[in-house]
Amino acid sequence: MKKIGYLFLLLTLLLTLSGCWDRNEINDYAFWIGTALDVTESGKLQKSAQIAVPADFKSIRGGGGNGQRANIVLTATGSTIGDLTQQIQDKLPRKVFLGHRRSIFVGEKLARKGLIEVMDQFTRNTDTRLRTDIFVVNNGEGKEVLNINSPFNQFSSIVAVDQDRYCRLGDTALRDVLIDVGRDGIRPSMPMVEISPMNSHEKDRIFDVRSVAIFNKNLQMVGEVSGRESLELFWVKGVLKNQFVTEELEEGSISLYESNLKQTIRTEFEGEKLKAYVKLVGTGRVLENNSDIDLSVSKERKGIEHRLNAIKAKRVEETIKKLQLQYGQDVFGIGEEFHREHPYQWKELRDRWDDIFPTIEVAVDVKLNIQSTGDIRKRIVGKGEKK
Repeated sequence: MKKIGYLFLLLTLLLTLSGCWDRNEINDYAFWIGTALDVTESGKLQKSAQIAVPADFKSIRGGGGNGQRANIVLTATGSTIGDLTQQIQDKLPRKVFLGHRRSIFVGEKLARKGLIEVMDQFTRNTDTRLRTDIFVVNNGEGKEVLNINSPFNQFSSIVAVDQDRYCRLGDTALRDVLIDVGRDGIRPSMPMVEISPMNSHEKDRIFDVRSVAIFNKNLQMVGEVSGRESLELFWVKGVLKNQFVTEELEEGSISLYESNLKQTIRTEFEGEKLKAYVKLVGTGRVLENNSDIDLSVSKERKGIEHRLNAIKAKRVEETIKKLQLQYGQDVFGIGEEFHREHPYQWKELRDRWDDIFPTIEVAVDVKLNIQSTGDIRKRIVGKGEKK
């Protein structure tokens, strides 16, 4: 009887259990991989979405560039981000899912117009991944990047993330921009994507990440820096971790791989003057020595270290001065250091920081140690070696 009673109780409990009525199968979702934001000639907002097409999707490790795309680019035009998202949803038989979005590309025209209204939606939408990387498209539109058919990955949005990581500029996420917007002592900056093919093989398949867009506190793009200046900017900001550089000297050129790059900023008040002291440190490994300097000799190597550090310090000071005078925007975060070290004085500076920043005296000290001169150490006879 006890067994029959237990069985009856079990059956009764099973009747009270409910099924999974609100389940969502993976086949019910349209995976949104990349977003492009632009402004039309009439001034309206334009949003494009790179959506994965499962039927053509082979593998996330598989390459593109074979004429077949694993994605489709959909575009909508309107006045708000929410309205545009719904317009794109209306074109799809599946529910859009933003959890896998990897990149956001902003056309330069929209970036110069301003992004405050655009960013508001990203801060409120709970589906937004704050680790999504964000870029400005140099002299172009964001949707142009979504249409790139890369030979390395089926999604150009993922290619941009990987390329940004390996191009020495680090990676700037939506989260980083939103944090900088909310602080008084720093102004936002974003990496820039440029579509400039050098030959027929690169057309519609390759893009560069080599510049940095400068923004003011209203999230309007006011300018850009590229090449060495962009690397120096991110080193002072504390974002740059390693880089390949070639230094030109009177004796020839020396190429280095610089790693473990770090920075510290110290600030002080000297009467009415504000001063900042930037210290940049790291280690170097010689990759190529096309000079008559024998780096295997400790005395020679130390002398080169001293000369290179002085050259780098002067160059970084010139980059900081250029940004102070040309754009007047503190993208380095020097104001945040004043805030941390002098919180009471900062209350009087915060509202006038854009006017004060160009007047600050900035001194830079570089301490880069050459720890390795390569496996062979000496060059061929007559170059980099004393006879």
